[in-house]
Amino acid sequence: MLRTAAAVVFGAILVSSRPTSAQVIGPSVCNNYSCIQPGMPNYGIAQGSIFVIAGSDNMAQSSASQGVPLQTTLAGVAITVSVGAVTTQAIPYFVSPSQITAILPSKTPIGQGTVTVSSGGESVSASITVVPSAFGLATVSPSGPGGPWAAAVAQDQGEGGQLLGQANAANPGEYLTLWGSGLGPVSGDETQYQTPENLTSIPIEVDIGGVSATVPYHGRSVYPGLDQINVIVPAGVSGCNVSLVVSAGGVPSNFGTIPVAASGRICVDPGVVPVTADEYQSLLGLGDVNVGVISLETLAAGTVTGDSAYATFQQYSAQQFASVGFLQVPSAGSCLVTAGPWQPPLMGSSAFGQLSAGAQINIAGPDGPLALPQFGESGSYLEPTGTSPPILPPTGGAFTFNDGSGGPGVGTFRFGSGDSLTTPLLWTNDSAIAAVERAKGQPVTWSGGAPGSYVYIFGYSPLYQYSPLAGGSTTRVGFTCSALLSAGQFTVPAAALESLPAAENGYFYVANGVLQRFSAPGLDLGLLFFGAGTGISVPFN
Repeated sequence: MLRTAAAVVFGAILVSSRPTSAQVIGPSVCNNYSCIQPGMPNYGIAQGSIFVIAGSDNMAQSSASQGVPLQTTLAGVAITVSVGAVTTQAIPYFVSPSQITAILPSKTPIGQGTVTVSSGGESVSASITVVPSAFGLATVSPSGPGGPWAAAVAQDQGEGGQLLGQANAANPGEYLTLWGSGLGPVSGDETQYQTPENLTSIPIEVDIGGVSATVPYHGRSVYPGLDQINVIVPAGVSGCNVSLVVSAGGVPSNFGTIPVAASGRICVDPGVVPVTADEYQSLLGLGDVNVGVISLETLAAGTVTGDSAYATFQQYSAQQFASVGFLQVPSAGSCLVTAGPWQPPLMGSSAFGQLSAGAQINIAGPDGPLALPQFGESGSYLEPTGTSPPILPPTGGAFTFNDGSGGPGVGTFRFGSGDSLTTPLLWTNDSAIAAVERAKGQPVTWSGGAPGSYVYIFGYSPLYQYSPLAGGSTTRVGFTCSALLSAGQFTVPAAALESLPAAENGYFYVANGVLQRFSAPGLDLGLLFFGAGTGISVPFN
């Protein structure tokens, strides 16, 4: 039991955790760590878990927090939960006018109910769905709170409980400690420090890089509502963005990533990101790390072809670069779930500096020229909406790139790239997929593709929500997976698909991705991405 390590995560209990997957007007209730929203198939507030009420601005007259031992009221705020004929009193950790963080008592019945916040003679109510288990994994997002990319808060017991990072990757066979809330109910007084107990009656599975891991312990930490999971990193997985998901009681959690190295402590993603361990080590030794990415992607679904082109140049502190990973590409064999359709490679927006490369990035390819104008005075360059033909033909071809006379952050560059995606990827079983059966996982097969490249598989389904105050809104919830081209096949796991809502009008894509290196004055690392693939419209059952 790592009590001092638990204190690290306990401090994050009070970090703001607001609904992010859809527009919410009025109070909304979600798990403190995942904040999965109502309407999602894995939504629910587990008995004994830490949850958040947010979206109103009159729930308390002031802000206050408390530590263990906990009182059932805080700063004049009381929280009750009614399910059927039973009412319990939630135990607050933190209260403010716009957010409440509290423990749902384990004795609260399962079912649909109402949570009511009372303060100063006024009350605010919201709907709540109480379930036996719905784990929220503690994560840190380089995109900020609610961002689409999240690194799991994982500690290496063999390294004295150090948090994992790009320069402190886990190795197969090592014991890790994970944190979160929602494994399930416990007995005893939940206002006091807890006696850790393995909740063996609650079935649990932890998948790391798509491989089921051994779980020696899963249960409460010493802190009320805060759960601890000890897990052994399975053999055969490695990468800087290895996926991690916890299924408790058959319900998948939010997804996170961890870095895993086959040996040593520097993670790499061979076949996906063209950076060696020695190069990473050199970059990690810099005070600041300047990174640039240029991305071209063309995706065809039926008669519709979508085109995407952007460039971004950012500066990271050494700590940022080492802790969360700069490039948002799942490691080979991994899948991630995000709010909204998302494809790699994106860069974390936690960079503390934007690097200007001048007024625009100029691209010349087989289908003609394209200029990416600068977005404001930032380091981002975006393709003008609806102004260009597809710049990346299915057969690839030669391209040249330049930034004119350059800018104050990135100097003048001009380089070419030939033979990009000249061998098209063929999705060989697309015609056999009449519907995606989410509970079974979805196999994908392919042939062709650029030698030495990787395949990224992604899809999404819409979630429609309606509120009398906000009206209707639709959010597209998506998954993204990576696999080495040489594998020829991949199965999108059920845990990823079951995190998406069932829908008649979902989309499923299979594409070839190539990341190459380029150099530019002022950059420590430059990466050029080409992506091309096809998609289908398909029901998610």
